Amino acid sequence: MYEVFNVGKTILLDGKPLSLVTPAGVEGWIEKGIPHSYRYDRVRDPLDGRMKYRCLYETDGADVPFVLVNDPDSGDGRVILFDQKPDAPVE
Repeated sequence: MYEVFNVGKTILLDGKPLSLVTPAGVEGWIEKGIPHSYRYDRVRDPLDGRMKYRCLYETDGADVPFVLVNDPDSGDGRVILFDQKPDAPVE
């Protein structure tokens, strides 16, 4: 079980900080051939209190996982939350 804490402006996963990555950043990894993997965990949406899914990425050589966030130049820069896992069948 992963323990998630928000400490000021730092998000911690099992006591370790998370890095941030935007969808464009992930596209950059793909274009550059940087190996990466992803997984989803469940977190409570701070806006509506419902449980949602958050996408975490890991790359070779990175010490901490990356959490997927909106681009602050075109959005609010918040963590992207999904009602359902994007790769899960629609119920």
